[in-house]
Amino acid sequence: MVENEILLPQGRKVTTVYVGGRLMSSEELRDILASASADGADYVLLLLKAGGSVPEKGLRRMAEVAVSDGGMFVYSDFREVTPDGGRVVRRTIDRQPGSVRDDFDFGVAALVSVAGAMKVVSREGAPSLKWGAFYDLWLRLSLLEGGIIRIPEPLGLLSGESQAESQFNYVDPRNRGVQVEMEQVFTSFLSEIGALTDSSRLLNIDPDRGNFPVEASVIIPVRNRRNTIADAVGSALAQVAPFPFNVIVADNNSTDGTTEILERLAAADSRVVHIVPPASDDLGIGGCWDYAVNDSRCGRFAVQLDSDDMYKSPDVLQRIVEVFRKERCAMVIGSYELTDIDGCPIPPGLIDHREWTDGNGANNALRINGLGAPRAFYVPLLRRIGVPNVSYGEDYALGLRISRDYRIGRIYDSLYLCRRWEGNSDANLSPEKINANNTYKDWLRSIELNARLLRNSRLCRSLRTLDSQIEQWGLARENYSALRSVREKSFEIGGMEFRVQHNPARAVSTCADVSSAAVKERPCFLCAANRPADQVGISDDGFTMLLNPFPIFTPHYTIASDTHRPQLIDGDGVRSMWRMAWGNPGLTVFYNGPHCGASAPDHFHFQAVESCRLPIHAAVEKGCVPFLTYTFRADTADEAARELGSVAAELSAFPENAGEPEPRMNILARRVDSGEVEFTVIPRRAHRPSFYGDGEGKVRVSPASIDLSGVIVAPVEDDFENKIDAAVIRRIIEETCYAR
Repeated sequence: MVENEILLPQGRKVTTVYVGGRLMSSEELRDILASASADGADYVLLLLKAGGSVPEKGLRRMAEVAVSDGGMFVYSDFREVTPDGGRVVRRTIDRQPGSVRDDFDFGVAALVSVAGAMKVVSREGAPSLKWGAFYDLWLRLSLLEGGIIRIPEPLGLLSGESQAESQFNYVDPRNRGVQVEMEQVFTSFLSEIGALTDSSRLLNIDPDRGNFPVEASVIIPVRNRRNTIADAVGSALAQVAPFPFNVIVADNNSTDGTTEILERLAAADSRVVHIVPPASDDLGIGGCWDYAVNDSRCGRFAVQLDSDDMYKSPDVLQRIVEVFRKERCAMVIGSYELTDIDGCPIPPGLIDHREWTDGNGANNALRINGLGAPRAFYVPLLRRIGVPNVSYGEDYALGLRISRDYRIGRIYDSLYLCRRWEGNSDANLSPEKINANNTYKDWLRSIELNARLLRNSRLCRSLRTLDSQIEQWGLARENYSALRSVREKSFEIGGMEFRVQHNPARAVSTCADVSSAAVKERPCFLCAANRPADQVGISDDGFTMLLNPFPIFTPHYTIASDTHRPQLIDGDGVRSMWRMAWGNPGLTVFYNGPHCGASAPDHFHFQAVESCRLPIHAAVEKGCVPFLTYTFRADTADEAARELGSVAAELSAFPENAGEPEPRMNILARRVDSGEVEFTVIPRRAHRPSFYGDGEGKVRVSPASIDLSGVIVAPVEDDFENKIDAAVIRRIIEETCYAR
């Protein structure tokens, strides 16, 4: 440690200490801060690289920025002395909100506020760390006022040979103890800022939905790889599996003979699908992937294979598909070995990413720079979210996006040979290219962190409080437990899936007498004074969110107005609906009109379930909803009110709505990936079909938003077993909606 005897702004003092890297123990950090504080230093300059220094002029500049802007942690660009004695400027990159990886490069040095650092190390619950104290320090300092500041000026100096880190250092098994501790630091940070993903709430896919030409497709994007493409395709064709598969090669207009090789391979084996995207599309690797998975010949699962790599054994596809089907995950990631072009192992050998665990992988994915290979995806979801049209980080972008909401399966055995050679797209990258790549991945983390923060907003976090009632409230516990054994059967109507659910508990709603006389005679069960003592709600925006004790799904919420007023939606109601949908990504908020399935037409309310449960959303995207709908997206609550007002005005002219206080309709709202709220309005002819009831030729189906969204609730067993089929569903649609 060296006290700098130079004049700094406003009489500030700084102590310089060489730490030589990003690994530091809590004991070392506390000793540094205690010594600096004893010397009366306001800042400590941490030298992060061997041969690094900050000349007096550079130190003055860093201190001036720290003092004037209140920065807790200041870093800068630097100059590196070249072997011939010259100097070259090395740029660092700006720290974004998503710059949360523990190997973020701050350059030669960081000027740290002693007072700010003392707050971090002395906070309640501060851990004792062997390696992660520096990481914990700058993550926590980023949350304080002033935060972290980059000066885009070369203030530091690096003499001697640069010691660049290998891109594989962080997955070297010898560093596993470090990785475990870094994960602990990062998980605690995510919890503090409210961005932690609860793995117990992650969603599963239905691996049997939809029709596909084959079970799996190997996807190979390629451009100018004549030396390796035949090996890659041959490796894929050598797979042995108890299901049909194909190999889709997206040939990005190769000019070196690759195209001719692929034409010969496709002619020799019908499983090879050789596609050439239009040159005008200007596709990167991700764009080629998107082109391939949207091809009609793509299978249910898409499995990655790079054009210069190979599968290790002939059972890779089978093992991956088995994980999809057993774990019902939306993505599967395997493990790979680094080899040379001939397949001979090179250090560090097996890359298994064991830092990914079922319990915390979705969170740790934001800290690390890659997720492993081979990567495989559930195609319906991949088609919906799309693949970024870039040639670096597209796989990481998908992994982050999918892990936010869905389970990701892992295989820790070696499945894949990642062959390193001079022609690799990531071989011998320049510092500028490395910076560009890291900047992009940090941006991906930034938007993902923001998405998770929004999902974990106050109201959304409160859902956990509601969900806890499932075990604490006897009625809810019994009915939610019964959902585990409900029976379902599926039909396809006009290209849209309809699932019929036998759910006896829903008889309370489906069979409810909603006549004016009956409603007047009973107390309102949505008013606070009449609710069960065990039904605890969360209040927000003039509404109280409640756990629905008669669920169709887990979870199922009722959102009741805090004032007793009729079930009629006005402009303010639409604005509230927009805010609820926007603030709760992953949920669909829906409104049943007073004559369209509302079991409480006397009390204004919404309901909400997970969007993934409702087939109508996919049908809207495909344009195959078998009845009339109006769909629009709104950036703001006011825009939503205007748009729905226009739809309602048009529906008021329908004969069935003559004399009604509002047109008969069901409304669904969900936040989509663009950040807008998508509304789907379903105009209604009638409340119930003419054959509603008990007895011969009748069924107890009273269609509301969820039924028309593709999940028809049948509380009567005989209806489910013997009466409801595709023809009956069509009759329900024809009599209660405007069939197409």
